[in-house]
Amino acid sequence: MTEEHAPEKPRKHAAGRRAKPSFLSGMLGERRRTAISFAAGLLVMLLVQIPAVEQSFLGAPDREMMELAFKLRADVIAGAANPVLFLDFDDRTLGSLAARPFSPPPIATPRGMIAELLTFIRTAPPAEAPRVVIVDVDIGQSNAPVDVVKAANAPAPATGQPAAQQASPPVDPGVAALQSALVQWGSSPTAPPLIIARQSFPPQILGVDAPGLALPETPYDDIVARAPNIYWSIVKVLSDQNGVVREFTPFECVATRRGVQPLFNAALLAYQFDERSPKVLAEAPARHWIVDGQAQCATKPLQDVTRGERIDFHFSMDTGYEGRVWPDLSPRWPGFSQCHGTDSAIFRRLSVIDIHNALASGADLSRALLCQHVVIIGGTNSSDADFVQTPLDQMQGSVVLANSVRGLELTHGGLRPIPLVVQVLLLALVSIAMTATSVLTARARLGYRGIRRIRRKRRMRHWLGILALNPLILNGMIAISAHVLGVLLLAVSLNFGLWGFLSAPVFAAAITETAQEFQGG
Repeated sequence: MTEEHAPEKPRKHAAGRRAKPSFLSGMLGERRRTAISFAAGLLVMLLVQIPAVEQSFLGAPDREMMELAFKLRADVIAGAANPVLFLDFDDRTLGSLAARPFSPPPIATPRGMIAELLTFIRTAPPAEAPRVVIVDVDIGQSNAPVDVVKAANAPAPATGQPAAQQASPPVDPGVAALQSALVQWGSSPTAPPLIIARQSFPPQILGVDAPGLALPETPYDDIVARAPNIYWSIVKVLSDQNGVVREFTPFECVATRRGVQPLFNAALLAYQFDERSPKVLAEAPARHWIVDGQAQCATKPLQDVTRGERIDFHFSMDTGYEGRVWPDLSPRWPGFSQCHGTDSAIFRRLSVIDIHNALASGADLSRALLCQHVVIIGGTNSSDADFVQTPLDQMQGSVVLANSVRGLELTHGGLRPIPLVVQVLLLALVSIAMTATSVLTARARLGYRGIRRIRRKRRMRHWLGILALNPLILNGMIAISAHVLGVLLLAVSLNFGLWGFLSAPVFAAAITETAQEFQGG
């Protein structure tokens, strides 16, 4: 007897309908594509670590990300860093020195007024003294006529000539006053550190044969060399390919009569005296520039410094600064225990002519505004035209210097990159998010690929209905969301002195993911 079996009913499969895979199996099935997208993003992340690549188009998304983070924090972040007092040789100050209406402005900041400011600062009571003073004016440049300069540099007459007949070179009263102020500063044990900006030049301009750059001699060289609290410096900055200043030059190797020596940036020197914690100062990331500068100028003086220290831009002062109000200091500022009645704003600008007029009238001008401040003497006048483009729009050079000095203290010695492991982990999470989105919308996107089989009249309606599921739009939205998230994370991490690359690697992963999606479809 044979056993008969009823024929098995065939399973019904609608055209194109299959058992819906689970989310986990879909993720595992797409792991190869995820790995390729992640590898593309990781390659870009490693490349943008190279300074030259970072300055190229590959680093543009991350530069934009940091620029937006700076703008979110601008004039909001106060912190406990020491405040800045900016004594400004503005247009009104130079205009007061005009001999007559429509007379040309002076081509150099008046040395006598600088001497007056230094005397005013030096004579402050020790309890109201500033932390450090920076003169953002190259006092080595002269506005004296050429014949006066030639006479001052002329060789001494023959020794046989009577002393009464020896011609004395003319002396600029402003230079003499500044010399006297610097001598008194150097001999005063209570005077704060004084940092003076200088400008180096190619040696051919100075008529000397020296490697690299050279520093011209000034009437103040011997005074500064003997003073224990006066230092020469530079205030140069570095910009990207779009002319936006993002870093300051840490040092320069310059030739002098004493040989080639490093000239460090004023911000770097000021931080040495501005930082209150010896432990933080010893561990500051920016401290390595001191060692690097001494080593490079001793062995490779002709090598250019192509990479600088990143500036933490946290307050602005563009050309429309009138009426600007800056945030107050954090109550945690240590200076409050010593300074009473001082200005509590993180940044304050005073016109030099106002101080000059008050001193000239014999008014007892309070020094409380100097107490525990970083004092910067500079100028926003149109004659100098010292304005540069920054992530916070156009800014005067002395204000960039103020951001640099105070930013070093806010970041505990300089901005540091987020550990690469953390950056890679964030990139991996974004790559997984792209794959997860692809798996979740797989069935819907099959319909997107089949649009061309729908009649033309109904195609537009279907196309509009699933437009958001286009891989290009989906992955682009993820990349833009990661860019926005990166801006917000940077706005927070910059407060701890940390920054990193995320935007460019994510865009690279998104482009790779999209290309694979279309290739597979």
